[in-house]
Amino acid sequence: MINQIQFLKNNPKYIFLMDGLGAILSCVLLSLVLPLFVDLLGMPISILYILAILPFIYSVYSLLCYFLNPSRWKFYLRVIASANFLYCAFTMFYLVWNLEQTTILCEIYFVLEMIVVVSLATLEWKLAND
Repeated sequence: MINQIQFLKNNPKYIFLMDGLGAILSCVLLSLVLPLFVDLLGMPISILYILAILPFIYSVYSLLCYFLNPSRWKFYLRVIASANFLYCAFTMFYLVWNLEQTTILCEIYFVLEMIVVVSLATLEWKLAND
């Protein structure tokens, strides 16, 4: 793990690539895959689409940072780390708001997604503040 963190410190643009690809995955799951299983999840399809908007925006931002490789990368990394924490807050809000109708499968999915996103955001924050 220390080698990977050192690699990302020396090659910060790759953390933006990881973030961007992860955001694309979240967007695809929320907008294309999970709506197919809305009856199994209990989360309204409109909420899934709302939640898909942020990962789409984040993917554009992160991939632009990856390709443009800005010299002030720590600032941009703090921005996306903060945005990822905000995404988890929105997700938690919508999950709690719809808790009476969501299934355990839905709750597990979103809790696991939030764990992954918070872990990534924590790593990003750590790299940006070293």
